[in-house]
Amino acid sequence: MFQRILIVASVLAACSSTNASEIIKPRLKPQAAPMTDVPPEQPAATKAIAIRFPGGNGDWPAAKVAAAQKACRSKLAGLDIRFDAMAPIGEDGGCGTPGAILINSIAGVAIEPPAEANCDLAEALHAWVAWSVKPAAKEHLGKTLTVVHNASAYACRRRNNSASGKMSEHAYANALDISTLGFDDSSSTNIKGDWSGLKQLVGLSDKSAFLRRIRRDACIRFTTVLGPGSDPYHGDHFHIDRAHRKSGYRICK
Repeated sequence: MFQRILIVASVLAACSSTNASEIIKPRLKPQAAPMTDVPPEQPAATKAIAIRFPGGNGDWPAAKVAAAQKACRSKLAGLDIRFDAMAPIGEDGGCGTPGAILINSIAGVAIEPPAEANCDLAEALHAWVAWSVKPAAKEHLGKTLTVVHNASAYACRRRNNSASGKMSEHAYANALDISTLGFDDSSSTNIKGDWSGLKQLVGLSDKSAFLRRIRRDACIRFTTVLGPGSDPYHGDHFHIDRAHRKSGYRICK
């Protein structure tokens, strides 16, 4: 009898050792990555192309235009962005940017209508769309992202279209508002309609989970992220920008 017990114990120990690597561990709730995190898998870089800006400096000092355009070439080299280089817009000390581009698509995802932006914003937008929004669409919705609808890009105005106060980052081609995202089956996700609702409250809304995921990830790439629940002005879209603040301060709400 004692020998049988020893045999059974030995068999169980061997099985436990053999199957230990096959045990499925519970998947933890994903957390926001650190601001310096770089995703392990990056989309293949496209062949670097020469970026030729239109001649002339507009109302900007020639030195600032040259520096901005040089920085733009460096930021966008090898990224999967289809765009048109633009002449400087606005003026030094006012609205606009000395290094403007018109973004048509990012990582195969159309920007409709094309967005006027500076290259700092374009670089961050590429990282977010390619490494977060496209993968999240597959994971949460089982769909391929095909279009990001631009609700507002460059606009020489103050914050929230106020008559006074600080200028908006939109005034510097440093912000983008997104209202809707479209997919390969002709369906879409609307920020206003799919952010909340009964299914969202009980955790059954794939679209809501998708939107919350990409909003969280946007806070890694952008210095300002606003959307539903942040204030009365952003209930129907995501606002993302690359505002430069003291000590690297960010706003994500």
